[in-house]
Amino acid sequence: MMTRKLEGKVALITGGASGIGEAIAKIYAKEGCKVALLDIDEPRLKMVAGEMLNQGFDVISMVVDVVEEQQVIQAFKSTVDRWGKIDLVVNSAGRDSLSPHISETTLEEWNKTIGPNMTGVFLCCREAFRVMEKQSSGGRIMNIGSSSAKMASCPGHSPYRASKHGMMGLSKNILLEGMNKNIGVTVINPSHVKTPMTEVLDSGTYDGGVVHTDGWLDEKELREGIYNSCIDVENVAEIALYIATRTPDVTVPTVAFYPTHKAHRYGMEV
Repeated sequence: MMTRKLEGKVALITGGASGIGEAIAKIYAKEGCKVALLDIDEPRLKMVAGEMLNQGFDVISMVVDVVEEQQVIQAFKSTVDRWGKIDLVVNSAGRDSLSPHISETTLEEWNKTIGPNMTGVFLCCREAFRVMEKQSSGGRIMNIGSSSAKMASCPGHSPYRASKHGMMGLSKNILLEGMNKNIGVTVINPSHVKTPMTEVLDSGTYDGGVVHTDGWLDEKELREGIYNSCIDVENVAEIALYIATRTPDVTVPTVAFYPTHKAHRYGMEV
């Protein structure tokens, strides 16, 4: 019998009830990883965790708002109490901000986006370090970024782009802090991925507001719809699996990828 790639590993994944987080959780579990699923969406979390348990995977689930410090601390503690360690942390929880130009963006919209995308990532990275520093095996942290972490491809969306740039800065710094502690830090920067967040672009509304695209859609997106022209989420999960299976002497600071038809927009920028 062939050994599974993550046999004996433990992963904690935020935003694990949908989209990128769900896809990574499932591919990790299939490779023998024990998985702690964190998400704010309790009904969806119960459904995904139930599906995985029915397939025989070793999974726990916790309703956690990543901007709430005590909830994050308790989630990490519960995971260690259950399995004795955490080898992999994936910060996938976040929120897109399909906001208008800066002059029309409210403080509420700014805070709703910066909270999970920056504060939540900080709290989870901090707790990951506190656990992994005590482990001789160290660990790996993966932060799900965006092509927006390097460039702005259209007007609007300032809170989201600011948060992803901030995530890059945080990740660069803690990568240095983890080098002598066997803790790897990677930012995975995809362009648009087929997730519930990108589905709302095709619907034209988001959180009750209007999606502002300002003519930035390309011909393929206009013809097929934004969602259908996006990357399949499994591509992101496979990259996260590749990073998780590197030996400790390998550092992967960042990886970027996007739909081929967008190459003219992004080039080698990310």
